[in-house]
Amino acid sequence: MMLRDRYWGGYVALMESEDGVTVARDPSGAMPCYFVRLPWGCVFASDADLLVEAGLVKPVVNWSQLPRYLAAKELPSPLTAIEALEELLPGSAIHMSQAGQSVEPFWSPWDYVVPAERWDHEGAADRLRRLVDHCVASWASTASRITATLSGGLDSSIVAAALARSQSQFECATLATSDRMGDEREYARAMAQAIGAPLHEAFYDMHDIDLSMSVARHFPKPVGRIHELAYHRAMMRIAQDGGADAVFTGNGGDNLFYNTKSVRPFFDCLRQGGGLANAFRTFCNIAEVVGVSRRTAALEIGRAIGTMNKPYKWRPNLTMLAADVAADMMRCPLDHEWLHGPGKPVPGKIGHISYLLRSHNHLEGYFRPYDMPLINPLMSQPLMEWMLAVPTWVMLDGGRDRALARKAYGDILPPIIADRRIKGSPGGFAISALRHHAAEARTRLLEGELSRRQLIDRYAVEAALGRVEGIEEHYVRLLDLLDMEAWIGNWQAKLS
Repeated sequence: MMLRDRYWGGYVALMESEDGVTVARDPSGAMPCYFVRLPWGCVFASDADLLVEAGLVKPVVNWSQLPRYLAAKELPSPLTAIEALEELLPGSAIHMSQAGQSVEPFWSPWDYVVPAERWDHEGAADRLRRLVDHCVASWASTASRITATLSGGLDSSIVAAALARSQSQFECATLATSDRMGDEREYARAMAQAIGAPLHEAFYDMHDIDLSMSVARHFPKPVGRIHELAYHRAMMRIAQDGGADAVFTGNGGDNLFYNTKSVRPFFDCLRQGGGLANAFRTFCNIAEVVGVSRRTAALEIGRAIGTMNKPYKWRPNLTMLAADVAADMMRCPLDHEWLHGPGKPVPGKIGHISYLLRSHNHLEGYFRPYDMPLINPLMSQPLMEWMLAVPTWVMLDGGRDRALARKAYGDILPPIIADRRIKGSPGGFAISALRHHAAEARTRLLEGELSRRQLIDRYAVEAALGRVEGIEEHYVRLLDLLDMEAWIGNWQAKLS
């Protein structure tokens, strides 16, 4: 198909044929697509609220879908958490004819996975750099002034470097927490100085936290984490003050470049003809990337042998779920058509594709409430297709994660970033936010809809909230639950 094979971008395409009409969504997922089936056809929209305002969808929570979002919110699903509303997933199409409606693949990652001997190692880093530069410059051409987020890590730094090479008008922005672990300004400053770009610095603000407002309030699926609201609000202040008409991020870079600590690449190397010498190097690289001894890595490989020929299993998060809900999720396998490749299993590449899937629910228009495009150029279709062909063990070369991407931009990135082994986190701020709002969080979770409908284990939640170490250990899960509770309230308010 010419559209799929020769063009790329963020789109939903309507194509007419002799036997009906086909609607297809691009594989990057840059353009959201929701639809409702009606007796005479389907109605599509990039914003679920448009379908609600048109009277085609009632904003009624589909409670039967909430357990799946509680257990696997990162696994894309065609069923949203709003009744009668479906999502056309990235790389999918729906064909409508007199015979009915059917959803079918439009693009498959497995079409770009090639045997290792067919992958050209020569000049790979240069080709990757040219492709990243091309995709970033193409997206930059859609904006007149850009705010580029700099987290201090590799992926956002690569996007900033490519923006500098594109001659675009842009400024960089970074957010810091009050604790050292979440203060990445040293790295952001080094990157901004290396490319000669202005850098705006700001701190996470506790006043930006609102437990009644879901980060994903405009989505028909509860996929947010409530402390992210502080990041969005702070970043939007910087972007709006700077006159930006788009925000660029490095989101999806870990997924694209397969930033893994798994032993799966070792099995790929053995099965795809990498040779014993390469397999041994891969084994050593895995130990170095993970930061364990070779003995520990060998034991982990031994434990994994039995699962490498089995179908990929998406592991559900059952933490703090009610016992019967958790049991139901264990009986109901979590799956996606991308996780099933042709022929003999390629464990590392299946893992790589699962990483791409995990990015989809985090790439849509989170800044849509602010009327600001959020661009994630590393998830562009040409980059996904090219990286899918790269053998997974190559991404661990030299004992470094995302090795090929580091090499591609090695002459631009400051050593402090190119050679970085660990990454900061706003976790300290998130934990402080939970403690600051502990009383409200307790009320919302123990007296809210999730508890009332017996979807969560309120005793486990109460135990986590009641202990300092409980909050520190389970803060990510608590943030998920709080955002879902707020999401439910936000959608129920639309009904009234």
